[in-house]
Amino acid sequence: MGFWRKDFTNEEIRHILGKLKPLRRFSEDGARVSLSAGNYEPYASFLVSALGMEVRTDALKSDIVRRALLSPELPAEFTEKEFSRVAYRLRHKFQERDVRPHRVVFALWNIPPFLKGVRRKDGVTINFSPSARTRLLRTVTRAREEQRSKPWFRDHFTETVMSDLQSCSTCIAHVVASSPADAHERVAEALYEIFGLINMAKDGGKHWRLSTKRLPVSEVLIGPHTTTHNADGSLTHDGFWYENWAGRDIRSRPPKEMLASWEENYGQLVQGVARSPWPELCSSAAARYFKAFSNPNLEESFLEGWRLFENISGPEDDKVERKLIRVANVFQENTEHRIIGKHLALRRNLITHGRPISADDEETLAFQMLQFVHPYLTRFIMNQFSFAAPEEFWEFLDLQARRSERSDQAKELRRRLSLLDKVARFRGET
Repeated sequence: MGFWRKDFTNEEIRHILGKLKPLRRFSEDGARVSLSAGNYEPYASFLVSALGMEVRTDALKSDIVRRALLSPELPAEFTEKEFSRVAYRLRHKFQERDVRPHRVVFALWNIPPFLKGVRRKDGVTINFSPSARTRLLRTVTRAREEQRSKPWFRDHFTETVMSDLQSCSTCIAHVVASSPADAHERVAEALYEIFGLINMAKDGGKHWRLSTKRLPVSEVLIGPHTTTHNADGSLTHDGFWYENWAGRDIRSRPPKEMLASWEENYGQLVQGVARSPWPELCSSAAARYFKAFSNPNLEESFLEGWRLFENISGPEDDKVERKLIRVANVFQENTEHRIIGKHLALRRNLITHGRPISADDEETLAFQMLQFVHPYLTRFIMNQFSFAAPEEFWEFLDLQARRSERSDQAKELRRRLSLLDKVARFRGET
């Protein structure tokens, strides 16, 4: 991908840059630049979307755009080339040089006993069982408790939330990043992938539940208080990140046999991602799975599940109807799964166009979305037939489900192969 995304034309890029130029104010000595508050943000957000330059996180990409516009090295009447030169220089600075250690701390709900110790991924180290005796954890715990006690956070940390947080375990992640937002985004994506696989390993048999309140479909969750810390454990700033949270029932305690099966399924999925020819797509799909089915807003959960389906079932320009059949074809008897897919497609279209069916069935829809996407995603990750690329996997699922139709197609392919062989002999080719 180039510096700009292909979705935006040169004319559109020049238009955005042209709108930003008069909003930059240079000091008299030219050493500082300020931006017209409230006016530049919409155009800066356009630039973030248009930027095709590979950047480690979205948070860092936004920071680079803002800092480029504030840079005195960028002339008042700058060109696209001058903007890209400054942006590339800032990317190198904030991804390679101007970085420092950060600690990101999460509250974890209902993690299984086999998820312990340290996990490492893409420069992120997550410790799921930090020692309570370390100075770092004592400092972190004290800083988080003090933050929760502040009066201006009282509306967030209600009695229910505080009780839930007391039942959570703590994990500490270590990462070198340019800012707290950059650190949080990198660690969160790594943790979302792990929790996506953890929940996938347990969610496979879920079809419905009897409950009196709207709870997420998945059961292993992140509590609503995530903080970023300096290397010594002190808070980087008086703020925090939070996950969607609606409280939970009593934590589940599966029997030993079920726990062993859960651990085995999780291990197989982890190996599937590691061995996959398309590991990045598998990792992002696992993270999307967690974000979809950990959401207590079940309509949003359904819609996020739909986005996951569209992301892993084929290229963007493939028609939805084709993708639905493709996903249904992971089953030998695919008729009912195909009906579920059409039903979900209709509901998704009605919701997104503001005409939802007046039925109190958000929970049913969320579980049906899980039933639809879970078996497909599992096969997508495990890659049983060792396909070389996702396109080959999709092509495999496009083949007819009926044996008679495949037989007819095989006969035609053999006929064509015979003709090609005869042409080669006619041309004197070996």
